[in-house]
Amino acid sequence: MQRLPFLLCALASAAGPARADAPPPAVATYALVVGSNAAGPGQTDLRYAEEDARRVGAFLTELGGYRAEGVDVVVHPTPDVLRARLARLAARVQADIAAGKQARVFFYYSGHARATAIDLGKDALPLSELRERLFAVPATLTVVVLDACQSGAFSRPKGATSVADFSFNSRQQLDARGVAVLASSSGSELSQESEQLRSSYFTHHLLVGMRGAGDANGDGQVSVDEAYRYAYHQTLLATATTAVGGQHVSLEVDLKGHGEVPLSFPRAATSAIVLPAALEGHALVQDKKAKAVVAETHKAKGAATRIAVAPGEYEVLVRQGGKLMRCQVSGGGTVELDRCTSEKLVAAGAKGGELGRTTRFEVTAFAGAERRDDYLQRLDDFGYREEGVSSGIALGAARRIAPRLWVGGQLALQGSPKYVRDTELEPQRFRWASNTVLAVARGEQPFAEHGFFRRLGVYAQVGAGLTIDRTRFDEAMGDARTETFVGPALAVGAGLRLDSAWLSGVTLSAGYQFLYAPAITNLLDEKHGGGGNRVGIGISFSY
Repeated sequence: MQRLPFLLCALASAAGPARADAPPPAVATYALVVGSNAAGPGQTDLRYAEEDARRVGAFLTELGGYRAEGVDVVVHPTPDVLRARLARLAARVQADIAAGKQARVFFYYSGHARATAIDLGKDALPLSELRERLFAVPATLTVVVLDACQSGAFSRPKGATSVADFSFNSRQQLDARGVAVLASSSGSELSQESEQLRSSYFTHHLLVGMRGAGDANGDGQVSVDEAYRYAYHQTLLATATTAVGGQHVSLEVDLKGHGEVPLSFPRAATSAIVLPAALEGHALVQDKKAKAVVAETHKAKGAATRIAVAPGEYEVLVRQGGKLMRCQVSGGGTVELDRCTSEKLVAAGAKGGELGRTTRFEVTAFAGAERRDDYLQRLDDFGYREEGVSSGIALGAARRIAPRLWVGGQLALQGSPKYVRDTELEPQRFRWASNTVLAVARGEQPFAEHGFFRRLGVYAQVGAGLTIDRTRFDEAMGDARTETFVGPALAVGAGLRLDSAWLSGVTLSAGYQFLYAPAITNLLDEKHGGGGNRVGIGISFSY
């Protein structure tokens, strides 16, 4: 099931305007960041919820003004674990308030949800209870972000409505003594994850906005209304052409007084990439070392966009009409358009797939022992000895039809062992060659959603088709006889796969397959179930 992004900000702070550079030293900062890929009843596992949570946790200490020791990142929790973490958070904040300190709290959840609850695997936590527990934390300023299916229902008691304008909640109306709720969708919409971004659309664009792309007034910080505007428009643009459809940010507000509430401080970053005013198009910033998308934005001509990043080597891809510009940026700085290279866009599939690389070609070399049966026993009875093993090569092509499911075809060419019988003249020899054509379905599962183990995974596959076997019998006098047999073929297999860290789209695999292809028949009507146990190594290329 896909996810519905939802942003809730409960804001309450001391009187007076917030500082423009960073939270005051007297303010204690805490964050509870939760991610769960686990599916509830009738749902499917998510891919990037837990990694999104890790990104958010890292961002809060990098540019959000939160202390590292105060950021608690929790993945794959149960409802009781989440209740315990919320209770511990409330106790820590209460202790600070009793000591005369102010406290800032950030809560983030990414995962599955229904209209009335967030799903944590087979168990759920009611949204009403979550709301009650969050608002019971006595923080001076609380920011809550929910990125989950139908979590827009969280704001229904306050009457959230879909709006594209933030004007009625202008900076003059913002104050520390109220509640503001921003939801990236209504209570009935679905959200989507992006294979290209390896993130949910909403969390990705929210973080990009808070890295500086949403800093509309150029003051070096991103406020609530700036983050809302950026996340609203970029999320809607990114999802407008998908099969699920656009996600609409909604707003709930109950604020009094004056003062601007900052969410991040991108000017504190040691490095940044600047998209110049003259640049126009769909821009994507990629960390070359991590091979990860850092930012994606629709850049309009007329104003520069600054995106805070860690020092490193980056490639900025800009799509303009039918061409693609590649711009290299080292250690941060402004993209120099006159030094970018240009190329034609590669044709892609239809809209709404969001499956990343969708076509694969694979080559596999294999070897193994033949399956023992009455046919081979008859050769033993006539004095034939087996020499060697079956071996061959398989060529495959497949198409991705779901994030972890491929379907396609495979052609395997293999030779059998030699069966030799000594005579007074020359030895008699018997062998066969098989051409097997299979329709194949393969399911794949990574070991993890981040780091090295995201590239390492397991697979299982099944296949069905036909085999064409051609036997050859060499008699002692030098004559040879051949026969051709046709029969069904079935195969099952499993193994390990590793995505290359150096060559994009290249995957190595090692696995086991059992093939059963009953076709070759002797004069006693005994049929050989050709195939048997096979082990193989392969290499594939996906695009």
